[in-house]
Amino acid sequence: MTRYALTINGLWCRTESVDDPLDFDGFSNEVFFAVNTRKVDQNGNVLETLNSESAILGDTWRFPNRVQAGTRRPSGGIQTGDRFPSQTPWFRDVDLPLNVDRVPPFLIWEGELDETSPMYMITPTIWEWDLGPNILDAFINWQVGVDAKYGKRAKDIFGGIWPVSKPVFDAVSLGIETVGSMFGPWSLFPPAVSRPIGLQRDPNDALGTTFNPVTIALNHQTAEFLSSENAQGLGLGIRDILYKDDPSLHGSFSIFIQIEKLNNNVNVEMQEGWRYCNKCQGLFFAPEDANVSNSRCPSGGTHAPLTQSGSGNYSLFHNATADPSRQDQWRWCNKCQGLFFGPQSEASVCPAGGTHTHPAISRSGNYGLPHNVREDSSRQDQWRWCNKCQGLFFGPQSEVSVCPAGGTHTHPAISRSGNYGLPHRPR
Repeated sequence: MTRYALTINGLWCRTESVDDPLDFDGFSNEVFFAVNTRKVDQNGNVLETLNSESAILGDTWRFPNRVQAGTRRPSGGIQTGDRFPSQTPWFRDVDLPLNVDRVPPFLIWEGELDETSPMYMITPTIWEWDLGPNILDAFINWQVGVDAKYGKRAKDIFGGIWPVSKPVFDAVSLGIETVGSMFGPWSLFPPAVSRPIGLQRDPNDALGTTFNPVTIALNHQTAEFLSSENAQGLGLGIRDILYKDDPSLHGSFSIFIQIEKLNNNVNVEMQEGWRYCNKCQGLFFAPEDANVSNSRCPSGGTHAPLTQSGSGNYSLFHNATADPSRQDQWRWCNKCQGLFFGPQSEASVCPAGGTHTHPAISRSGNYGLPHNVREDSSRQDQWRWCNKCQGLFFGPQSEVSVCPAGGTHTHPAISRSGNYGLPHRPR
């Protein structure tokens, strides 16, 4: 079996939705995610239905139990243009397992799939929170009432009638959508209720509404397809699900979801072929001397070939289980071949230009560096982090180093870098 996970990485408020004009519920938008999950067998029978909600994100003024998000006020409030939890909310800079507080990025499904496994049909939605009643129960009741439609779609995918290449679809494609009394925002005095972003007027009822939620169908074939495609240029397995209100409600929000294949290997792996460059004092990946031509050095040209630098062969812990003696989240950049600290990718500087490639694009593994541990003859210590470029360099040579952000790398006395010890085999 292969193990997969589905996460909500973040959101983008493209346009703020209509809210309480007196802001009693907080300034601008306060939102939460609601996720419906159906487990369906190969005959189309719904075996189990689960529903969950995230924490409420937005203005924490008078609501201390919320999670602060947005820029409307110092206390938050989601307005047009806001992104959460970072300016690149489609990327996830942390590895699984994620937090259990249901705050993006957070896990909404994880499991093992093979040819005999059931299908999981997962419907993520985003809701505008209000002080009035929560109509989520009405939405859940609607979900139960249309189980047969979802079951038929699952059966069609299993049977090859519906293409595996179209595992993300909306309710309208099933011949259904929520209609009618769930919400009445078109009246002169619309009720204050928590409602899904994406409501539209019912063309057949002046006071009615329609809602067209999006579903991701996961079995062993669709999960493999989704995790290996880059449909929207955001990175492998990442999708932008857009929910857009009727023009009178204004709202437009993107939910960024990611389906990925998990590394089930719990053994410690070591990746050899990392080298020292005596031109810039950095570390880069070049398992063979010929690979140097793919690199970029901040001192100009490529990193120094092994015949010039005399570098030994450095080995890094690669996709290893967590260990207090190692700091993980170090990543490889496919533009310069260097190593940098992944959580700070947005602030990084690459010698090939711009920032280092985000791991969702480069597909870099997760490297763990021994950190502030007792010196060992098998390791070379005094490797340091530079807070200007986020790269790794050899500390004793900091005065002759070259940083892609300009000048030399930051001295560890200023950056407060830990002491990294790299497993090392002399040349």
